[in-house]
This record gives sequence, structure tokens and C-alpha cells, in this order.
Amino acid sequence: MSVRTLSRRLNIEGTHFQAVKDELRRDMAVEALTRSSEPLVGIAERLGFEDQACFSRAFRIWTGNSPAAYRRASVMPTP
Repeated sequence: MSVRTLSRRLNIEGTHFQAVKDELRRDMAVEALTRSSEPLVGIAERLGFEDQACFSRAFRIWTGNSPAAYRRASVMPTP
């Protein structure tokens, strides 16, 4: 599929490539933060961010929390 065809089809669905990419990255980041102890820098690198700061900035926009705060909040306290 050509780039133009993909762009046109996404436009018909009311979205664009960057939005789809961001949704996938957000979902993968949330999964990594809640299901692993992988360092933030590793998650950022795996998701294709330039550095941890870029990842943290994007994650805060997506969720309203920093990745570290999100991870801390997702950890269930043991009784």
C-alpha cells in the first residue's frame, strides 16, 4: 500500500498515522510499566524515542503522569 493510500484511508476513518503510532506506543508503554521492571530508558529506546526525556514528555501528554509516577501508582501494595 502506498503512503498516499494509507493516508487517505486513515483520513476516511478520521485519524492519521501519527495518532495510530502514538496510541500503539502509549499502550506498549503502559504494558511495560505495569508488567515489567524494565528501566525507563530501556522502554523509551524500545519504543523508538530519541531519549528518556522525550518518552517522559510524550507519556505525560498521553496519561497526565510521568512514567515513574504511573509505575508507582500501578504497583499493588502487598498486605
